[in-house]
Amino acid sequence: MASLQTPQPQDESATQPPPMPRLTPTRLPTTAAVSIAARVVNHSSLPTAFVMPSRCQSPRATATAALAPVVRRHQGARHGAMSAPARPETVHRAPDPITVLGEPPSTGTRTLAQLFAPHAGAMGRGFALLLVTNACALAVPRLVNVGVNLIEGRAVQPFLGITPSVARVVGAIAVLAALGAVVRTLSRIVLFNAGRDVERGLRRDAFAHLATLSPGYFARASVGDLMSRITNDLTNIRLLTGFAMLNTLNAAIVVVVTVPVCLLLDWRVALWSLLPFPLVIVAALLVSRTMFRRTKELQEATGALSSVVQESLAGQMVVRAFSQESAVERRFGGVNDRVYDAAMRLARVRLLMGPLMGLMGSFAIAMALAQGGVVVVQGRMSVGDVVELNARLLQLTWPMIALGFVVSVWQRGKASLARVNEVLAVRPDVIDGAVRRPAGALRGDVALHNLCVDVERADGGARRVVDDMSATIPAGAFVGVVGRNGAGKSMVLKAIARQLPVARGQVQIDAVDAVDWHLAALRQAPGGIAVVPEDGFLFSASLRDNLAFGATAVTDADVEAVVDLVDLRRDVARFPDGLATLVGERGVTLSGGQRQRVALGRALLARPAVLLLDDCLSAVDVETESNILAALQRGFVGAGGIVVRPTIVMVSHRLSALRTADEILGLADGRVVERGTHDALMRAGGLYATLWGEVQRRAALAKRLQAEGAQV
Repeated sequence: MASLQTPQPQDESATQPPPMPRLTPTRLPTTAAVSIAARVVNHSSLPTAFVMPSRCQSPRATATAALAPVVRRHQGARHGAMSAPARPETVHRAPDPITVLGEPPSTGTRTLAQLFAPHAGAMGRGFALLLVTNACALAVPRLVNVGVNLIEGRAVQPFLGITPSVARVVGAIAVLAALGAVVRTLSRIVLFNAGRDVERGLRRDAFAHLATLSPGYFARASVGDLMSRITNDLTNIRLLTGFAMLNTLNAAIVVVVTVPVCLLLDWRVALWSLLPFPLVIVAALLVSRTMFRRTKELQEATGALSSVVQESLAGQMVVRAFSQESAVERRFGGVNDRVYDAAMRLARVRLLMGPLMGLMGSFAIAMALAQGGVVVVQGRMSVGDVVELNARLLQLTWPMIALGFVVSVWQRGKASLARVNEVLAVRPDVIDGAVRRPAGALRGDVALHNLCVDVERADGGARRVVDDMSATIPAGAFVGVVGRNGAGKSMVLKAIARQLPVARGQVQIDAVDAVDWHLAALRQAPGGIAVVPEDGFLFSASLRDNLAFGATAVTDADVEAVVDLVDLRRDVARFPDGLATLVGERGVTLSGGQRQRVALGRALLARPAVLLLDDCLSAVDVETESNILAALQRGFVGAGGIVVRPTIVMVSHRLSALRTADEILGLADGRVVERGTHDALMRAGGLYATLWGEVQRRAALAKRLQAEGAQV
């Protein structure tokens, strides 16, 4: 519990942490800005046809589940065990972000055939049910024909040995209608569920793919647009694979069965009546290209709207601080108008389809009545035959009307699939290696050999930010990295953590090239690499949940120990609900120093073998920072009573934090220009000494100004 004291040496190889029970995981909610942005875009009044409710997880629930880390047990050979708590403890665990959503995700872009292939069985069952449905529906006109002939007193041949009567005909129609309704419902369930399964699987794969992309991609991409692609676009794909597929199959069955029957009744009348239908198909083909283009424009505009909403809500404090509400509203209004214009252009094209299809169907019925009257007078057809022909033309009319909606949904789905494929086609900058960590923690040896790191410029070119850097950092060492802004300090930490690709040279972890390491093996808690950035991100959850995020099996005692280690005890005591206090959006209810200490505590609970600190204590007072770093150098008691002595690489502009470092690297323009201890670098009078002098002068100036202010 007293985590700041230096533990006694122990036989580390013989000690193992006690097994922890598995309890229900704590799930963290997503940020409010993202949630509200999704609601604004998803519920905007855009022209949408036949939007069905989804049975899969909502984007909010999906993102919530995916916040949790992969849970595996790793026990460190470098880690000794302290006494475990005697009383039962609450264990905080988190689910695997992928297995929580079903089977492992697949990668790469998708074609329509690939989307349908896993659901071929469901499609086949749906097609069979549609055959039964249409068999029931297409038998009704023949029964109507028989009924009309019976009413007229015409002789009707027995069917299967049964003499027809009006009552029997009416009963048969009722039975077929009821059976058709039941089977039609089943066909919709089967085919619509297949569409929902496609949506669920593709959303899972898209989200899992996004999780593999480097931070650089998200620095270039719009979060709001990505949200639109993983929500709105996937809904359109579901409609394509469900609604559009059902109506396409249904129309094909009706046409294949109805047209020959009409020709058998009287081929001349049937040809005149069916004349408009080829024109419908030609019109649909002509309109489809325009509809695809207009749909793509609408989806792009919707993505831009989502991006503006998310960014505006996330930056509300800055907007209000500079009184820019009107400017933000104008920006939103411009993008909103763009969405409206794109939606109206698409709606005008879609509106042509429905009336056109209905007009063609009405024209076909009119032709059948006109020609049918003539042939009835001539005696070539009975009244019942004409009634049957008109009934079958009516059955053909709905598929033609639905064709307008199908073309719209089909083009929207294709446009959305193209947008989703744009994301799936992005290849990760950092590729997984094959080397997996053996049982236990990393040793913590880090070596840089002629390391070069490039970042992408705005014009698409590359800019070198780390150039030919070499360093050897033994396990358990404390190394500081200093330099002016833009010297490449943070990029060195990102290269060690494999958050960005290496242009040339090599980063070795435990004498293994970092590119050969499996990423999860490097980052998996306990005993992996932990990174604490300056602006440590906090979830809109409790303090306890934020601290426990990323650790495998964390007890209440472990959380309490880390609270003491990062000097949060007095702060927690002032919070109304203690560790259960919600920290708000990105930890907005906390001060900068509190947020940084919570982020550091989160990393320490993961018991890292290598701890990368990127100016993560800049908002903490000097005394607290010194106490924390001293405890880290001595070794501290981590989660599960494990003694942790991580290798520490720390970037800091507060040079006093690095006085006790084993070695300090001075960077200028991405190159190491000097190295040594604090005393050695001060004697050398180079970059470090210059920076130290600047810091001391600023501190003296601030102290003098404070004294003068007090006198006034």
